Amino acid sequence: MPPEAPQGKVEVTSFGITEIKPDGDGPVAALHVRLAIANDGDAAPWTVTTSDQLVEISGEGRSRPIFVNTDVESLPTLSVAQHERRVLDLYYPLPTSIRDEASLPAFDFLWQLNTPTRPFSSRTHFQRVEQEPPAGQAEVVLWSGWGPYWWYDPFYPDMVFLHHSPFLIHHRSHVVVTHPPRWHYRAIHDHRRS
Repeated sequence: MPPEAPQGKVEVTSFGITEIKPDGDGPVAALHVRLAIANDGDAAPWTVTTSDQLVEISGEGRSRPIFVNTDVESLPTLSVAQHERRVLDLYYPLPTSIRDEASLPAFDFLWQLNTPTRPFSSRTHFQRVEQEPPAGQAEVVLWSGWGPYWWYDPFYPDMVFLHHSPFLIHHRSHVVVTHPPRWHYRAIHDHRRS
């Protein structure tokens, strides 16, 4: 991306619904999305703002992440310099109508970043599939919650799914992912927009 003059790439994946555990609180279910950005050629850095990365669930609305995990301290804005690759794990609150993976057959991830030439945004549609067995390849796998730095949205719940009984998460210093996912979500459509 950008499509007219590629200078890098963006990869979007999801481990689906996972549990996060704020310090001192019990586990809370959240929707995980990973955004991996590689600036392969632009001399000027690309920038990403966490509050611009939205999840949309049909019939429920949109939400921005309440927690973000990565390996740099600069959140909520992240810079990706030339020849750098950055990975963000974003965690979204779940509407009260979604209790488990069976309640969430699909969702959309609306992401955007700024390149030196222009802002770029896209929508990636995910559909739930059963976990595939490991392929036996030697590859590096980063589980959700791998980075040392956590960021919490201080404006939560300004933009979250609206329901009669929303759940609340209180601000804590960090979050721990408590178990690996049983399902994953596969991107089946990617509709690019300028």
